[in-house]
Amino acid sequence: METSDSPLAIRACWLSWIAVHGANQADLVAQLGLRNVRETTWADGVDLIDEVAHSGKERFSTVVITPAIEGWTLIVGAWCGLPYPTRTDLVTDLCQQLSSEFGRAQAYFHSEQNDGEAWLIAEGGTVIRRWIAEYPELALGEPFGVERRLLDAFGIPGKPEDLDPEDDQASSWRATWGDCDAPTVAAESSLDPRQIGPGTSASGIVLVADTVCAHRLPGMARRPT
Repeated sequence: METSDSPLAIRACWLSWIAVHGANQADLVAQLGLRNVRETTWADGVDLIDEVAHSGKERFSTVVITPAIEGWTLIVGAWCGLPYPTRTDLVTDLCQQLSSEFGRAQAYFHSEQNDGEAWLIAEGGTVIRRWIAEYPELALGEPFGVERRLLDAFGIPGKPEDLDPEDDQASSWRATWGDCDAPTVAAESSLDPRQIGPGTSASGIVLVADTVCAHRLPGMARRPT
């Protein structure tokens, strides 16, 4: 039965998150050096995620941490965003380190404005796949799972990063991302935060925390605020 603090779907115009399997909130707070940790409700946490995503240079200052859901704990906020140039390498390193410690760590970015999708899947300290739609030159690894199946269905036998940008096939893929967005990949590889709801089993509370050295991270002017 839904309560006043039942789990809620997590959505934002620009939604960035890291999913770690087998790690609890205390593990992640310690590993990531998060500060000023405090409790919040699901409703306030979800509102805060979208608010921070629109907050200009402050967008990297705060993250929301969910309790474990189906074995996955989510850290949500632009601080986890692969497409932000100031964060790409840092998020990649974080996922490698977290997957080395806990086995599996993944990062995702989804735009409800249709201006980008990204994912990174790491296991045992190794990046299996990284795809950033805005920066195909930064791709790592081979498409697999739902990404590979959708590429095949779209008639693309190789990797999207190898397509000629002027090619009609590449243009058609970019028009809809081939229906291959970050939540679709996440739903198969971990979990889609947009599908969390009152029936989701989540034992624990939602946390908010300040990120380390957030004041040193400039905003990304190319994203609208």
